[in-house]
Amino acid sequence: MFSSNLLIAIYVLLLILNGYFWYKYNQRATSDQKKKEGWNNYYSLATVFVLVLLAQKLGL
Repeated sequence: MFSSNLLIAIYVLLLILNGYFWYKYNQRATSDQKKKEGWNNYYSLATVFVLVLLAQKLGL
């Protein structure tokens, strides 16, 4: 039970950190730089991946 709750907490923390870093990246990067680097795709994929893990852990 404890490990399950710990994993859920880690997933939520990962979502918060990923959102924060995506927000900071969007503030400082130019639109041309975003197109060349592709970090927006990384942040989107990382968010979807963590959401899938969280949904599996919650049994949704």
